[in-house]
Amino acid sequence: MSEPMTSHDHDDRVSIPDITVDFRPVRTAAIMALLIGGIAYAVLSAMNLGISDSGVRDIFAAYQVGFVFWASLPFGAIGLMSLAYLTSASWGVILRRCFQAATRTMPVLAILFLPIAASVVISHNGTTMADNISPFWWADGSLHGEPASINPEGGMQESSALAGTAREGVRPEAIEELHHKMADYLNPTFFIVRAVIYFVVLGIIAYGYNAWGRRFEDHDDPADRAKLRGLAGPALLIWALLMTFAATDWAMSVEPTWASSMFPVVFGMNQFTTAFALGVLTVYRLTSDSPNVTGILKDKFRIDMGSLLFGFTMVWAYATFCQYMLVWAGNLPEEIAYFRKRGDHGWQYLAFFLMAFHWLIPFIIFLFREVKLNRKVMQGLAIFLLIVNASDVIWWILPAYPRPEGGLHVPMAYAAVLFLGGLWGLAFAYQLAKRPIFPANSETQFLVNWGHHH
Repeated sequence: MSEPMTSHDHDDRVSIPDITVDFRPVRTAAIMALLIGGIAYAVLSAMNLGISDSGVRDIFAAYQVGFVFWASLPFGAIGLMSLAYLTSASWGVILRRCFQAATRTMPVLAILFLPIAASVVISHNGTTMADNISPFWWADGSLHGEPASINPEGGMQESSALAGTAREGVRPEAIEELHHKMADYLNPTFFIVRAVIYFVVLGIIAYGYNAWGRRFEDHDDPADRAKLRGLAGPALLIWALLMTFAATDWAMSVEPTWASSMFPVVFGMNQFTTAFALGVLTVYRLTSDSPNVTGILKDKFRIDMGSLLFGFTMVWAYATFCQYMLVWAGNLPEEIAYFRKRGDHGWQYLAFFLMAFHWLIPFIIFLFREVKLNRKVMQGLAIFLLIVNASDVIWWILPAYPRPEGGLHVPMAYAAVLFLGGLWGLAFAYQLAKRPIFPANSETQFLVNWGHHH
């Protein structure tokens, strides 16, 4: 998409069609997710407490899955809006209202973070391994004492929670490095401070996008557009930096010795795919009954959105393969433990599922032009990708610590995704209904007029 037209570009422009949108389906879907997910999460958690020694920890781990997944929406929307303003992309205009509404839910996401922060603090104040209810191993209060848990031979004492790590053949220097990580970085206070920084800094960027974006949409002032484009470049760099830290804090740090330079790319592409898929689903669903929407959602723009969604899934697949290849080539005990855990006890089936449905199937389906032009099929694919992305978050977090066979931790995680999705979705529906689905400015005028003189 090129620069938007101004009033003197053409005298015979096509007027912006009147598109009336009923936002109630978004609120209805959120309420259904809240009720079904909340009931399922509560029932499954109660049942799991009776069959698993890690029942309380499973509750918080499932909650963390839901939080990390839905954090993809406001955070991913900021990254996508930055890209859209930098490139003047048509999809940025079509999906902007969804992205803006998602970014305005940042306060709700901050509130949803509180149980995770509480689990870390409570576990840190415990004195034994059994007191660790947090999914994060470093929150175990028994680990934050004197480094005497490393014996003279370089191994770990059996009393330490990391003794199992030593028995896996992890190098002594890698084990000692864990203590430095806990002292300097992985501790509850700094963990919470970093989260506050994420919310505050990205919240300021979101405020700028919404405030300047509204003024530009209302007045078509080129100065406001220049402000948005000027903000987009630094905002994209800040987003990438902060999300690298967030990926480390909220996903990578559940594993004691694992680190990956490619995981932040996987994390970011998951955010992009999730936010973009929800935007496509929302716009297509809300405008499905409007006969005038074809004046804006022309074939070219629908193909662009399908192609970009396809591109995000392929970058995710590439980064995930590179991550596996680099760990395999390095062959370090402290790193291969990540894939060893996920290659047994049923987790290998989730890996096969992700390979098939997060890469192979989308790769085949999105090659067809007809798929991208069919709004009902695209809605189905968007829902499909949201489920797959939630499964990817489960893959990151749940296999981190051993559980007894037959636990309910996986269905608990899906229920938590639904439950938190209902809470977040109500805020999203409220924000989305505040403004028309498409901005009535020169950008939308350009979409309407595109191809009119060809």
